[in-house]
Amino acid sequence: MSESPVPIPSGSVPAEIPNWQSVDAAAWRKAGLAPWTRPLWSVLALLVPLVVAIGADPEPVCSDAVPCGPDWVGMVQAGLAVGLLYWLAQLPELTLVTAPVLAVLVAWEQFPAPGEVSRAANMAVIAVLALGWAAAWARSAARREQRRLVERAAAGIRHRLPEPVGPLWRGTIPLAAGAMLCVVAAGAICLGLSGVREDERHAAGAERIAAEVISRNDVPVRVRTDDARRITVDAAFPEDYAVGTTVTVLEDGRWRRLAAEPYDAFGWQLLALAAGLPGISLLTTGVLARRRSAALRWGPVPALRVLERVDLNGRTWVYAAADASGSTPLFSCLLVQVLPDEDQPDEGEYDEGEYDEEDWEGEDAPVFDTRLHEAVMFGAPCEGGELVFLTADGDGNPVVTRTRGPVRLPRRGPGPLAHVSNLDAIEEPAGAKPLPNDRVAEVAATLTPTGRPVRWGPGKAARAGGLAFTVCAVVGTEFVTDTLLADGFGWHVLGFFGLFMLLNLAATLLNWRVTADSAGLWLTGAWKVRHVPWERLRGAAYTREGTVEIRVRDQDTWELPGIGWPWAERRLGLRPPYNRMTDEINALHTRPELRPIEQSPPRNHGLPLGPVLAVLLALTVLLSFLG
Repeated sequence: MSESPVPIPSGSVPAEIPNWQSVDAAAWRKAGLAPWTRPLWSVLALLVPLVVAIGADPEPVCSDAVPCGPDWVGMVQAGLAVGLLYWLAQLPELTLVTAPVLAVLVAWEQFPAPGEVSRAANMAVIAVLALGWAAAWARSAARREQRRLVERAAAGIRHRLPEPVGPLWRGTIPLAAGAMLCVVAAGAICLGLSGVREDERHAAGAERIAAEVISRNDVPVRVRTDDARRITVDAAFPEDYAVGTTVTVLEDGRWRRLAAEPYDAFGWQLLALAAGLPGISLLTTGVLARRRSAALRWGPVPALRVLERVDLNGRTWVYAAADASGSTPLFSCLLVQVLPDEDQPDEGEYDEGEYDEEDWEGEDAPVFDTRLHEAVMFGAPCEGGELVFLTADGDGNPVVTRTRGPVRLPRRGPGPLAHVSNLDAIEEPAGAKPLPNDRVAEVAATLTPTGRPVRWGPGKAARAGGLAFTVCAVVGTEFVTDTLLADGFGWHVLGFFGLFMLLNLAATLLNWRVTADSAGLWLTGAWKVRHVPWERLRGAAYTREGTVEIRVRDQDTWELPGIGWPWAERRLGLRPPYNRMTDEINALHTRPELRPIEQSPPRNHGLPLGPVLAVLLALTVLLSFLG
């Protein structure tokens, strides 16, 4: 069904600007990303062999003949591998440079690798890097093709941006933050190299002393020299030195260390990676944003007449000029109005998903005009591009808007919301698709009011998954505890934090429960039971991230996070209980006559299993200590 778009005021735009015809728009959309170039596939394909390669790589054995030391090449490999997990998804320009570098380093350093598993994993890493590089190149080629098609649709005519243009702030904050982090990373590398040179200076003039290991602890090793002195020497790998073995100690005055373990700049290397990776990412993002924004402002650009609509989340969707029904969105972006005296700094680089997560509350919630508007688009849209729009506000006055962040091509799934006459009546959970009135009626027709409380809980597959996660948590707890007892405190202690997350998910999958009775909803999660009266309920939704959300007036949203996988459920045609539950809760919310009239006893509200599983893991730790 078509509607009359809000027109642009006459005389505000040149008459010779052509429409973006549906045929040209369809060709532009077809030239977009191929399915195999989706960043998710490259990231997942790289993550799996990386984990296997790291796990199969044997730990170095320190000796006097082959001493350990700072591994700068390994630091670069680790940094590029971690960085590419982000760059493959967000910065294909950086991927085109770094992926070949990492592939060369892996081929040079890891071959011939000991063990069939390690060789196969490293070969898989190189193959995946080639795939990621090809996907990044294809994304760049798709951008060039889409820009060419827009130029052709505009008949080669270019226009200057409309006034006001506003100051050139794009990329300022990422550039400044990235430069600062890169300086920190460079300083850490310099300090690490300084420590290495200082260690080499001491080692060159040190006396070599043979000593017998008499005891070892978490870090220090206690040794006895030939002249019966007992000294303590720090060791990075104390487990490599068994009691009774002979080691070589370098001694230069009060300075001493094991000959097999030169100075290790691991701390400085870690700081360099922690600052350098986000620094390089921010610096590249700032340079690209600055260049794209400057190119848009400094010369004439192609311009086309289009239609646009703002959805209830504030995201703008763009359509071909003839698509008066708003049925085929081409792309979406976040827009901000350009003011004549705009002096606020750049908002930074935003992704559409970040804006979806905004949690608007109460009277501060904005109400967007969801009608179709005529607009003139300046610039060539493509993934990561920058655009300026000239359109009309609700009063019919011309306004200039610009993209708040790079253009992102729409994900698969629902497009923008259709026109809604009563925006104030909609209270949508963040990131969720609202339940239309006809859907409420459809679900309500399937409900038979019996007066008894209604309960929803996990299915057999969810309970099986929760049981599997519980077993993994118990086994992982035992492993981390045994490692802690054997090797003392180290990086493996961080495993306890991962086990806590696993514990929370296991408790949720095993025994989540929602009960509806005459008093409202009783919500049982991993750690506690919560009561929501009917008059405070705002609605329920199953989000695109697989989270169930129950919205409560003037309170936080109650969530069951990560219990579903919407992508797989859609393709397999599954309708899990939590999906059906949200529909039925919304029906009960809007149709009071369907609500139960009986009150449920406390024993039917469910038992939070988080505390129970926490006690189970505590007993596992205790038994490991006692054993």
